[in-house]
Amino acid sequence: MHKNKQAAQKAWQAKNLAAIKQRLDWLRDQPDGIIFFEPSGVHFIVVIKDKSRLRLGLLEQANPRTNLTQSWLDLDDPLYLPAFYTQAAMLGLVWPDELKRACVIGFGGGRIPMLLHHYLPEVVVECADIDPLMVDAALKLFGLQIDDRLSVAIQDGREYLAQRNPNPPCDLIFVDVFLGNGYTPYRLATKEFYNLCLSHLSKEGALIVNILDSDPFYAEKMKTIQTVFEHICVCVTAGNSVIFAARGQSLAEAELINRAEALQEYHQFSFSLVNRAVQVKAGSTLSERVTNLDQAQIFIDGAPPISYFDYLPSFNTAFNTVAPNHPCPCGSGKIFEQCHGRKAATGRD
Repeated sequence: MHKNKQAAQKAWQAKNLAAIKQRLDWLRDQPDGIIFFEPSGVHFIVVIKDKSRLRLGLLEQANPRTNLTQSWLDLDDPLYLPAFYTQAAMLGLVWPDELKRACVIGFGGGRIPMLLHHYLPEVVVECADIDPLMVDAALKLFGLQIDDRLSVAIQDGREYLAQRNPNPPCDLIFVDVFLGNGYTPYRLATKEFYNLCLSHLSKEGALIVNILDSDPFYAEKMKTIQTVFEHICVCVTAGNSVIFAARGQSLAEAELINRAEALQEYHQFSFSLVNRAVQVKAGSTLSERVTNLDQAQIFIDGAPPISYFDYLPSFNTAFNTVAPNHPCPCGSGKIFEQCHGRKAATGRD
């Protein structure tokens, strides 16, 4: 029976991969260079083609030198994840014995949703992103298609979870939200937010959070997650730290590698999950690796460090196109006209 199920999955995956490639075929004829460039909120969303590779980035309108990559895609191998941190995020699969439902906060180019949808044909993938144009760009240029197992809500991620029925619970919750200059909304980094995530996780569930190594509040964010989750570990890649916070069991490094090897053998990912697994360090060693972790402030709602918002981009630009009733790109959870839209209209940031 197991072999029959695996054979059925492989047949579906072959058909699905063919459909993904068909949706991407038209891009092969596009010239190299910028193939998508649209203003959205405080950013320009830009997609650049270089032979078979596409890069989706956020370019801050007020500071064009910022250009944070959101996603990479290879037209020749759309299931390959070029970025090490997205490969590392897939290690979340080692925690739940049976993965039925995943939630992705911060859709970007939809790389993680695409792989979950493809390799796990019985899994439901819920996504939330505040930027409708980002979602449109991903659906148009990165080969995804919405169906009964893959949904995207145009909504603030915290608001989405707060309104979501915790039953059925999520086995995995991915949080990967940045503005173009690397700023992460404060309300997606507080103790209250992580408690909200915890309340939506299954008993064997895990939270996966991406943090930039250059984040000036790296230690504070790490410490805040530690206050909510007893078991955490970290995979440090080039420029990013992917944090795994488990609700249930703690996995020793050897067990984590063994599970990654089993997943790699079963799914035959086009990248090495095992290479990322050997980079994972247990939470017990974090105090040695993170400067001043023990003295770091715990982030709570209503009491952010004064300097936290120094990294917000300007919201008063000539290209600002946020719809008044859409969530504000700053991540406050308010609609734009009640947040930075009002400040932009009065000429103040």
